[in-house]
Amino acid sequence: MFGYIAPFIPELKVKDKELYQGYYCGLCRALGRYGLGSKLSLTYDAAFAAVLLSSASGKLPEFEPHACAMHPSRGRMPMAAGDGVMDFCAAVCVLLAKYKVLDDARDGRPLRKAALPVLLKGIRRAERKYPEAARVLKEGLDRLGAVETAPECDPDGAPLVFGGVLGELLAACPLLPEEARPLMQELGRKLGGFVYVIDAWDDRAEDKKRGGYNIFNLSDFEDPKGTCEALCDMYINSAVLAYDLMDLRANKPLLDNIMYIGLGAKAAEVIAGRRKDEDGSACVREDEEGGFPTEENK
Repeated sequence: MFGYIAPFIPELKVKDKELYQGYYCGLCRALGRYGLGSKLSLTYDAAFAAVLLSSASGKLPEFEPHACAMHPSRGRMPMAAGDGVMDFCAAVCVLLAKYKVLDDARDGRPLRKAALPVLLKGIRRAERKYPEAARVLKEGLDRLGAVETAPECDPDGAPLVFGGVLGELLAACPLLPEEARPLMQELGRKLGGFVYVIDAWDDRAEDKKRGGYNIFNLSDFEDPKGTCEALCDMYINSAVLAYDLMDLRANKPLLDNIMYIGLGAKAAEVIAGRRKDEDGSACVREDEEGGFPTEENK
């Protein structure tokens, strides 16, 4: 995951802001079970998945006070315990990091492979513990690789394949009730399409320089920016339709903020030209003493 699914802070109540931080920091702590290097794979997308899956499954984590070594001045803060859904999301972070490193190497950044030994122990543990998630990722990202290396660029193909992978991955959570899986898969499919499109727009200049696959560089769009806006709107609206049908047992105000406001705010920010490497957490950034830890300094 890439950090595009996040809350919009100006419209978030204080209690929901603290709840999100508890999930985010709890996920970081849960990643410690997969090795210290695994914490580098933490993203806002994964924190959203933890909130969503725990709400849909009814398996809400306990919140326990812990200190953060990265932010000692904050003292002991409530963090979601790293069992159940939290552990699954931590494992998914590690598995996605493996394929992200390999994809970066294929796109002209071979030095990224140097991160693999740091992640290897965690990757093996995640694959043993969640074989279905590992299978979904391997098979799905192999399909995505085939689309991205095809002789001709299919601008719809890659977002649809990546969306399918994310949908299957969310539905593979072992604690999710069987009746909740179809809607979860559909929501993941649309969110995955959105993430792929907005990430492609965000990376288009760098991909052009390196010769990497990018639908906005390889497709003959008359109005690339307008196309990106239209695709993002389509995927967000479709995701919201699936979300509205879900039976969520908790955390609804926080999830509503992300789905109804956060996705659109992040899309507008990226399309307007604010690169993620300049401020990758603009929707969630707060001051160092009281707000969310950013992905850059976690």
